[in-house]
Amino acid sequence: MDWNELYSSRIESMGHSDVVAMLKLAERPEVISFAGGLPDPDTFLLKETREMFEKVLTRMGAAALGYGPTHGITPLREWLAGHMTRMGRPTQTAECLVTTGGIAALDLICRVLLDPGDRVVVGEPAYLAALHVIRSHQAQFVGVPLDPEGMRPDLLEVQLHELKRRSLRAKFIYLVPSFQNPAGVTLTEERRKEIVAMAARYGVPIVEDAAYRDLRFEGQAPSLLAALDPQVIHINTLSKVFNPGVRIGWATAPQPFIEALALAKQGQDQCSSTIGQYVAHAFALEGLIDRQRAKAIAIYRQKRDVMLAALDQYFPASARWTRPEGGFYTWVTLPEDMDTQALLPRAIEAAAVAYGAGPSFYHHRGGKNHMRLSYSYVSKSRIEQGIQRLGNLLCSLDR
Repeated sequence: MDWNELYSSRIESMGHSDVVAMLKLAERPEVISFAGGLPDPDTFLLKETREMFEKVLTRMGAAALGYGPTHGITPLREWLAGHMTRMGRPTQTAECLVTTGGIAALDLICRVLLDPGDRVVVGEPAYLAALHVIRSHQAQFVGVPLDPEGMRPDLLEVQLHELKRRSLRAKFIYLVPSFQNPAGVTLTEERRKEIVAMAARYGVPIVEDAAYRDLRFEGQAPSLLAALDPQVIHINTLSKVFNPGVRIGWATAPQPFIEALALAKQGQDQCSSTIGQYVAHAFALEGLIDRQRAKAIAIYRQKRDVMLAALDQYFPASARWTRPEGGFYTWVTLPEDMDTQALLPRAIEAAAVAYGAGPSFYHHRGGKNHMRLSYSYVSKSRIEQGIQRLGNLLCSLDR
């Protein structure tokens, strides 16, 4: 069977498999991998999670193992509505949909909003898995550069105005406003207000991906975009503050749009894990998500500090990098003549270190002199060791 003759145009449009490659690197113990943005297992409350599964099964019995409602179980949706309200976006239960992780929420949004050829605005560099999902729906990208304060509103307006001039309209603007993946930067309060107002003026929805927002190490958190405008589609996940293996995320949006997402979800996975939802709800009610989040923040803050100190010590003077106030990542900029994609095999084989090469995070495969470094998964001692190895390699080339 020649499978290449059978593949759909959708598969052809997906192009590169950077996410798969990055996750595979985590399985090579000899390689210190800063490539994948994986949570540190030391942040998990393993004993409490085991006990919670036992409690749920004892209380719910077989009901916890069956199919659940497409929208998600009501108790969890009620908790999510309360959580969103506490975050500044007054929310009804009917405005929340449980999803199988945050990326599944984005896939549902694309199913509802996108036809082949539609335009989607993304801040670049962008979350590579989001690029993959949007690309799988055969959309066209409109990239808007980021700077240390997040997406630039002036350049966003240039793009929206140009689309309007051509009688085109972006279907949505995708943003990771807090501790952006991959750049680690946070959109300022002033820019948030400006972008929300601009999107409303042009009639373009915003999709706010807040996956890292709760992992703030220092400073004051800006407003949710959804708190500034309830028309913003908010997606989030418990993977960073609970356990990614449970696969629980959610979307918050006006109820008519939630109903459209629920219709699309019937063709995606029908319902998210029932027992996972009951356990996540019980975990939240007993304050364990708050406890795990506090534990995670303490661990990730220390790891960030170790990485930044190691970068200061070992990387060439010509390199620059972001200094995130939370999240998992820092973004490194090297001299323009360096190609991180071409260098990656050498870094893996000669230095036993891996990173996320810049082109993975641009829809046009640009950004060759950039790299994403994740400090979330690697131990503190191996962070310093890995940055030293990588720094030595870069310094040998930067002469």
